[in-house]
Amino acid sequence: LEAWRKAAELPALAAIASRRGGATQQWQTGERAAGSGILVEPGDLWHLGSNTKPMTATLAARLVEQGKIGWDDTVAQHLGAVAPQMREAYRDVTFRHLFSHRSGLPANISPADLMKFGQVSADIMADRRAYAAQALVQEPIGPKATTFEYSNSGYIIAAAMIEAKLGQPWEVLIRAQVFDPLKMASAGFGPPGDGDPKRQPVRHLNRVPNAPNTVPDNPAVLGPAGRVHMSLPDLALFLDAHRDRAALLKAESWRVLHTPPFGGDYAFGWIVRPDGTLWHNGSNTQWYAAMQFNSARGVSAAAASNDALGQAMVPAAMHSAAEAV
Repeated sequence: LEAWRKAAELPALAAIASRRGGATQQWQTGERAAGSGILVEPGDLWHLGSNTKPMTATLAARLVEQGKIGWDDTVAQHLGAVAPQMREAYRDVTFRHLFSHRSGLPANISPADLMKFGQVSADIMADRRAYAAQALVQEPIGPKATTFEYSNSGYIIAAAMIEAKLGQPWEVLIRAQVFDPLKMASAGFGPPGDGDPKRQPVRHLNRVPNAPNTVPDNPAVLGPAGRVHMSLPDLALFLDAHRDRAALLKAESWRVLHTPPFGGDYAFGWIVRPDGTLWHNGSNTQWYAAMQFNSARGVSAAAASNDALGQAMVPAAMHSAAEAV
């Protein structure tokens, strides 16, 4: 781990892995902030970026089992009043399309429009409705189901649909339905800590801690697509639940989450490799994390760094950790 960290000149690099029936093993090396002399610790928090997506899909699966939403609910059904000008092509897009990036939606709204949303929101559900209204008037990349386009907008719209139906923010629902049942006590939203390495690792941009003239994270409205942070032991709890098809969900729900519904290799927040490994990665350009599990082998693993320069070394650490347990 230290050799990979030094090769990429990362401030810190951490990894965790577990095997079904065995102990979880964790490793970490480096500093919470470059030049601080404060070493990272096992319980430190890491920003997960788009690794949030399978967590949002898992929330939806819980709500489907409870009869509160259905996988085939449509955008028009839940957001028709919010986005009356939505393009016809999106009206019958379902949760299945949104979670598998098969909605035809572009990846994001324009950067200028996105940056109008703040790091903190006075009314996060209103912000997500506003985001959805903007996204749903964009020209489709292509027809739904047959077009794959990795889309943050799809996950935000899915969350807005859930919020419209249940009347609670995604942040409240995912904590109650996913984080708390799995005992992921460290899970939170936005940047870990307050930028002080005495308390938590800090973000880096090109090896510069708390880089000036940069925002600490994506706007709060993007939460369902990529704004969760947590410790690696808590991330391991999430991975192990998926790997072992835990009692959090019924067998059919796990099957839905892990199976690409329209072909290809993207399921509901997971990329499915030919060997049966499911994985994802994520970055907000100032952190980077990757995670994977393989049910047949009974192994799960993850790795993270507090600088996105680790886009080669973090996966290498993850794969090595999986082989080590």
